[in-house]
Amino acid sequence: MNVKTIKTILIASCTVLFLSACQTAPVKQQTTVWDDPLWQKHYKLLKTFESHQLKGRIGITHPEDSFSSNFLWRQQAPSDFTFRMYGAFGQTYMILKVEPHLSSLSTGDDEHYQGTDARQLLYSVSGWDIPVVLMQDWIKGLPTGINKSDLLINADGTLQQIKYLDYVVDYVRYEEAELMLGDKAFVLMMPKKIRIVQTNGEQGDNKIILSIRSWDIISAETHSSKANPSEE
Repeated sequence: MNVKTIKTILIASCTVLFLSACQTAPVKQQTTVWDDPLWQKHYKLLKTFESHQLKGRIGITHPEDSFSSNFLWRQQAPSDFTFRMYGAFGQTYMILKVEPHLSSLSTGDDEHYQGTDARQLLYSVSGWDIPVVLMQDWIKGLPTGINKSDLLINADGTLQQIKYLDYVVDYVRYEEAELMLGDKAFVLMMPKKIRIVQTNGEQGDNKIILSIRSWDIISAETHSSKANPSEE
């Protein structure tokens, strides 16, 4: 099954569901400032872990193309992650593996590609423009490297919006997840639904919707025991 076939299947089966999801407007809270104690506590906890796994659905729409699939994102360290897209019965559409100096992409029909730029590799093979490197922190609701003036912070201490270059990232919903640090458990509000819009002028916008079903936050102490998490 080649990439064009994969895209045709996805478009036929998923476009209606995805377009429906795109109409969901963010439920916005009142905003607060960077120095708000609730945000500072949340921000510092987000920075205490680098390993995590999340599962859900991804929907992507370009001006002439729309599709969606299940996804798994497994982060092992900065610039070391796996992004898998797969169907309802577990069939793999593609797996992108990113390491600090090399990225590799495998398709469901056993084609293999390599490159040094993960985003460009994914785009050249599939035609899907997904800012995967930036999404490492965006998925967590962590605004690394973003100017404070380009952020909106919710009154409950979570991130509401990021503006970066030609991207706007809206955090539509959150859910509770547990972080273990030593013998202490912390409840974190982690993104449940994220909308990413890239403005391309006359070419039209690129939009990505992440609907996250589950979070598995892996502390440094337990990382070694989670070296081979399930991809189902």
